[in-house]
Amino acid sequence: MSKLCKFIDEQIVRPRENKDWSVGDVDGAFRMIADESYTTTLFDSLSKNLENNRELHDAVLNMVINGKSMTFNISDPVISLGHLCGILSKGDDGRCRIHNRIYEQRIYACMMSKLARTRYGEISGMPGPEFFHDDILDVRLILLRFQAFMKEHASRKDEKFLEREGRLLFLSFLRPIINGRGFEFKEPNVADERRMDLVITYKNRRYVVELKRWYGPKAHEKGLKQLSDYLDTYSLKQGYLLIYDFSRKKEYKQEDIAFLDKRIFAVWV
Repeated sequence: MSKLCKFIDEQIVRPRENKDWSVGDVDGAFRMIADESYTTTLFDSLSKNLENNRELHDAVLNMVINGKSMTFNISDPVISLGHLCGILSKGDDGRCRIHNRIYEQRIYACMMSKLARTRYGEISGMPGPEFFHDDILDVRLILLRFQAFMKEHASRKDEKFLEREGRLLFLSFLRPIINGRGFEFKEPNVADERRMDLVITYKNRRYVVELKRWYGPKAHEKGLKQLSDYLDTYSLKQGYLLIYDFSRKKEYKQEDIAFLDKRIFAVWV
């Protein structure tokens, strides 16, 4: 908190005439702290604690990257260690949570960088100006490019691999496109681990992409309702849905969906 205030006071507010602080200033300071080129002894210790404790590293990876959920049990040595290191805390629902949003973003970025370097080096989107229009990120085009990528490469991958790693493939594809211009972060879905909400921020805009597996029309309708409810939390009317279909009759398609008062662009891979 003190570092956020320091950045706002010394680097954001000081150069301008209007000295009043705003929510946008807090967001700007968050971007500075979460920037992957910035570090402190605190962040160095955070990384070392994860790297030096494999079980803790894997547990946190499952939470931050794979969306898994764990009951907060302080008698569990791994959870106790995570709590001692200031990484894990107990949420209101009694589940483990990453202590704060800045830690979560730093851990997510570090782990995704490592995965991209060691496992997904050949699977990444290419950054380009076509994805950016003034203050707007073209998420629709990103999803269509990922669909084309999956259509071209899916046959080269084992189906079980795709089922297990499909979400990570998209995250690895997305990161080079964002490439420091914005942030992407996951929201935990404790009640439904079959889906994952990804929030992308660029400039002063937010984009919500839900990743889920195809379980048929009934589950699809439920997924649209879940996404619609989640969009309401950000006061958004536009959302995106990336659907992984592992059925034999899979069809690579896209669809513009009007659901309640929302516009949802869905892509099947």
